Amino acid sequence: MKLKKILPFLFIIASTILLNAQEKPITKSSFDNINLTYLGLEKVNSLYTAAKYEEAANELLSYYRNRKNIKHPDFNIGDEARFRGKDIGKANQVKADNALEHKFQPQKGYGYYDYGKDINWEFWPVKDNEVRWQLHRVTWWQPMGMAYRSSGDEKYAKEWIFQFRDWAKKNALGLSKENDRYAWRPLEVSERTQSLPGTFNLFVNSPNFTPNFLLEFLNLFNQQADYIPAHYSAEGNHLLFEAQRVLGAGSIFPELKNAEAWRKSGIEILNREIKLQVLADGMQWELSPTYHVASIEIFLKAYNSAKMAGVAKEFPESYVKTIENMAVATAKISFPDYNNPMFGDSWLNEKAGRIKQFQSWAKLFPDNKLLKYFATDGQEGATDFLSSALENSGFYTFRNGWNAKSTVMIVKAGPEGKFHAQPDNGTFELWVKGRNFTPDAGCYIYSGDAE
Repeated sequence: MKLKKILPFLFIIASTILLNAQEKPITKSSFDNINLTYLGLEKVNSLYTAAKYEEAANELLSYYRNRKNIKHPDFNIGDEARFRGKDIGKANQVKADNALEHKFQPQKGYGYYDYGKDINWEFWPVKDNEVRWQLHRVTWWQPMGMAYRSSGDEKYAKEWIFQFRDWAKKNALGLSKENDRYAWRPLEVSERTQSLPGTFNLFVNSPNFTPNFLLEFLNLFNQQADYIPAHYSAEGNHLLFEAQRVLGAGSIFPELKNAEAWRKSGIEILNREIKLQVLADGMQWELSPTYHVASIEIFLKAYNSAKMAGVAKEFPESYVKTIENMAVATAKISFPDYNNPMFGDSWLNEKAGRIKQFQSWAKLFPDNKLLKYFATDGQEGATDFLSSALENSGFYTFRNGWNAKSTVMIVKAGPEGKFHAQPDNGTFELWVKGRNFTPDAGCYIYSGDAE
């Protein structure tokens, strides 16, 4: 047999040996965070009680590989056919393939950087704090899962499992204050708890996803979800993200012992903060259209997580009504291309993505004709007004129509905003016949070195 034919086999064997070498032994304590009395875990509990821990772990993996009652919004067990052989998009494929070579794009405003064969999670290629923080959101893991679903190529599964373990080892909580500041900032921890369940579903049926790895995954996920309530941000959109995601963690993995406490914590904070952060006209108090829409998504995702967990009644009717008011406010300050003025820390968005958001909002509020109009790109629904004033936030929109040829001017003249607001009163953006003639500069980077 020629060397060219032998090398691939040697690589596969070496990879398998490396993965097995990383396996941690399964012991009684491996199950400490799992509620073995949870409905559906009877066989697992029986084997655990009999001290058959390896067999219990095998049964637990079988449970998760067949679990279909818990629905993830994007990736679920049993929907493999939706991805098999399908194009996952150029951007996702590039992320997945670059990740195989440890070339990561921590922040989309920058390019890809090589983090080394032995991944250096402390590498700081650009002195922008967001690059260091957002590295730990590991946003390329989900595209790796999508590439795996599409191709069936185990190289993606093996590499993801390797990276997961490598991250856990090199970024363990408490290794250093400096590293904790980036890897364990509550916002980044919450981002991981939100993205990991989808990645889990994408990879769980891989033969490389072993019972040992399952317990490693669940225990690290548990540690991160537990960490958030004890380290909530004081206020602002960070707090909203963290509360929504800890609620989601308790809904997507109800088998974990602290799942109910996570759900209660998230619901309590969101019920409080929606009253505090959303003004009477429906705008979020940071007065940034970008973060306003992000807040809508937070409140809506939280509500949907609560519905999945059967606790939606914990949100009062006023909570849902406020979400509707926020969505309507977004429509009022939209240009014909579905962009909003870049007041505060804001940036442009893609029309297709914004229509998708309006579709999710219109689904919750089917009787709202304005939301239906935006959800269908003007094909359905209705607009029964032109100009509008959001007096509490100071967003004033003057328009003579709703189509691309209309003239639309949006003026900012409101109170001092929070966090992502800027001192931009008096700023306006003017749209005429298909073009924005006076776009605001939006935001650049939040922080970095003197350069």
